[in-house]
Amino acid sequence: MNKIEGFLFINKPKGANSFRCVAQIRRVLGQKKLKVGYAGTLDPFAHGLMIIGIGRKATRLLHHITKWDKQYIATAKLGELTDTLDPTGTIIATNTITVSKYDLHQTIANFPKTYEQTPPIYCALKHKGVPLYKLARHKGKTEQDLQEVLHKKSRTVHLHSIELLNAQKPFFTIQTHVSHGTYIRTLVNDIARIHKSCATTHELQRTAIGKIPLSDAIELDPIQTPEIIETNLVPVELFLERHFEQNH
Repeated sequence: MNKIEGFLFINKPKGANSFRCVAQIRRVLGQKKLKVGYAGTLDPFAHGLMIIGIGRKATRLLHHITKWDKQYIATAKLGELTDTLDPTGTIIATNTITVSKYDLHQTIANFPKTYEQTPPIYCALKHKGVPLYKLARHKGKTEQDLQEVLHKKSRTVHLHSIELLNAQKPFFTIQTHVSHGTYIRTLVNDIARIHKSCATTHELQRTAIGKIPLSDAIELDPIQTPEIIETNLVPVELFLERHFEQNH
């Protein structure tokens, strides 16, 4: 087999974690020592664009790509909060929905373009080498301890654009263009909190990474032969020419 080196844009399906996507590519290529990685984790319940790097040259660039802006479409349920801020979690709070579509529209239109965001406890960020979601699941820390850890992980995020696409109680849908490190699950709940409510993200689709759109991606499940990968692979030099400079 020819040496494989480049980038693959895939449409990650719901229910698959990011590691499964990488594992499938490595299995299909049948090269255990081949370096394969991805830029930007996408939660299992979410779907959409993932950029997979294959080979040493490509994987070395992934940490740069991870820092690019991203775009999402998210649908959230008002008046219900889970511990994970997504539908895989346990409901921990509910309240009566009093916010109207007009209220949501006004709140989103006037939401700060830059704000300090606290990440969800169920995420891949690490504390002393341990992912936060493991700290939460193992119950080795008190709620106060977890909140202190989360507070230290707060970061400034930038919302380049945010738009209300639809609102039919109890659900609302937004389209966003955000900086690296922005958690959409947290964002939708922060929007609801302005109205003394809460919200859980039920649907999440990543529609772009940098200037690369989801429409450039191929489906994951049909990738069952090396030929499919080779046909859709973007060589490193071509990727750098087309995408790298325009995202800096």
